[in-house]
Amino acid sequence: MVRIAISSDNHLDVNQVDPAAALAMQAQYLQDHSVQYYFYAGDLFNDFTQTRQYMTDLQHRLADRVHVYYIAGNHDLLQHASYDQIEHLSAPGYLHRHYVDLPGTNWRMIGNNGWYDYSFSTYRDDSIAVRQWKRVYWLDSEIEQPGDDQERMNNVLSQVTAQLAAAKDAGKRVLFLTHFAPRHELLAPRPAGVNTPRRERFYQMITAMMGSDRLGDLLESTGNVKYAFYGHLHGIHPPLEHNGVTYLNQAVGVRNKRINEWQQDDFTAQWQSSLRILDL
Repeated sequence: MVRIAISSDNHLDVNQVDPAAALAMQAQYLQDHSVQYYFYAGDLFNDFTQTRQYMTDLQHRLADRVHVYYIAGNHDLLQHASYDQIEHLSAPGYLHRHYVDLPGTNWRMIGNNGWYDYSFSTYRDDSIAVRQWKRVYWLDSEIEQPGDDQERMNNVLSQVTAQLAAAKDAGKRVLFLTHFAPRHELLAPRPAGVNTPRRERFYQMITAMMGSDRLGDLLESTGNVKYAFYGHLHGIHPPLEHNGVTYLNQAVGVRNKRINEWQQDDFTAQWQSSLRILDL
């Protein structure tokens, strides 16, 4: 048996959490609960350099007692993250386009940062309108990429197709770690406040950048994916079982002067309550 833990969307800078205190708390909690592998599904800082350093420091603190792996979310890509680096970085713990086989089991954790293709939105067939809105209103417009969002998502699907095929050839059962939502059914219910044409437009534009149904379709088509862990969507999102794949969200979310997405009173309690621990 192997014990794994998964978290995402800690947003330490946005939440104004002291990184050193968070690291010490998380390291102690993972050790106290006999976790052997800690997987992080993106959005730690608004700066990839800080994210990498934190994960390096966490692994150093845990030594060989807990193995730490992570992927990048859109917030991590806002600074010091070229497209080439994000796609081709080979660094300890960085799991995008890589995998780790869990010893003593038949499980393989596959990692891919993921992306979105507007397929969750009523604007799915009007990509020009979404791109124009994104350039004005959405923070992801600052993220470097050589093509458009559909091209980036196509690259993700090609990468994951190869990863899943290799796992099937190796006879592995698959755990999949990504940042963006792989199915539109995972979205929160439509807010009651979306009740004007302008609010409807904003809602649909934001929804366009939450994930891709094509990724979920791919994960469900191979027959060897059991769990898919995702972040990006804050708040409470119950597990969803769809065509043999169970989708699990473990996002901490944001709490500041404008927004409170937490169910607990402080970061420590919120992280511990949202942390997902599985025995495999």
